[in-house]
Amino acid sequence: MPYYPTTKIKTIKYDSPSGTININKWVPPFQKVEKGFGFVGVLAEDTKTGRLQCHICGAWYELLTTHIWAKHDLTSKEYCENFELFRSTALKSMRIRKIQSEVMFKMRRGHYKHRMKFKKGNKESANRKGLRKPIEGQNRFGLCDLQVKEKIMLLKDKLGRTPALTEVINEYGGGFSTLIHNRYYGYLKLIRSLNMVPVTSSYTPKFSKKYFVELGVNAVIKDGKELIGRNILNQSEEKNIYNYFSSQGEWKKAVGRKLNKIKK
Repeated sequence: MPYYPTTKIKTIKYDSPSGTININKWVPPFQKVEKGFGFVGVLAEDTKTGRLQCHICGAWYELLTTHIWAKHDLTSKEYCENFELFRSTALKSMRIRKIQSEVMFKMRRGHYKHRMKFKKGNKESANRKGLRKPIEGQNRFGLCDLQVKEKIMLLKDKLGRTPALTEVINEYGGGFSTLIHNRYYGYLKLIRSLNMVPVTSSYTPKFSKKYFVELGVNAVIKDGKELIGRNILNQSEEKNIYNYFSSQGEWKKAVGRKLNKIKK
């Protein structure tokens, strides 16, 4: 049985030997594995036995590394990549991890040759610049696609209507709004993908695609300067422009096209 003396572990009901699995710090709902078992970015650990479920065949083992190599011809690195787990996620039960940890601790204390250090630029860690992060990282903070969409739906149920972007920011914070813009290229595209009718925030009823184009055109005509390298948007406009353009660069291109039509 797994034992976590300093961590309060969350559990959910699951088709496992004990009927529940530990989900650690992961936040449901989770994306199911297609043509397999369990969830993407989640390593199912049975609450009582501590055994781990293989995503491929659904069997439960204390040591997944030997099973996936012998039965499925996969290395632990390939397995983690296939099912969106961190490379550092241990494919072994808590009991085995504790035994190995105790052995390695004694080895490091006993001889300097066993004191390993990571080389500079190591690419095997959980978070490296330039490498795509697996879904397991999103599950830890409730930010995978299913979780993001569920948060929008929960806020809709709470308000009784489609939430405006300002209401989403008030509920979940500005970082959540930034994630939506980066992943879905705008809040409007996200809510339309959920078959929700867009609403205009009472704080920003004037904004539209035409509004931002005319704002840029007027700024260029007034000052006689290009928009490149300039910031003419106030704080509210900066938050809402991504509802109509994927980036400020795209907005400036639209302004340029409008100016070319005026000159002709």
